[in-house]
Amino acid sequence: MRKAGVELDEVNYAKETLSEATVASIVKKAGGVAAVLNTRHATAKEKGWADAPPSASEFAKAAAKEPNLLKRPIVVAGDRVIVGFNKTEYGKL
Repeated sequence: MRKAGVELDEVNYAKETLSEATVASIVKKAGGVAAVLNTRHATAKEKGWADAPPSASEFAKAAAKEPNLLKRPIVVAGDRVIVGFNKTEYGKL
């Protein structure tokens, strides 16, 4: 995306965890927990979240402690959120 002239601030949230408030904001912009939930994560499987995602606040608390509960990558552009690699959506930025 940088090659296309899109300015980015990169946060490797596997190394630098996100706050609950940041996770909650991403969830809201993405349209809900299901849009950002990494259903392959052991906790998500154990709790059955793939079939019945938790509330946004419960997920935000969990993801702030365990960032791998979030799918990657997540691109936030103003009020838009693109979750996962999506070349078509990146081209719209």
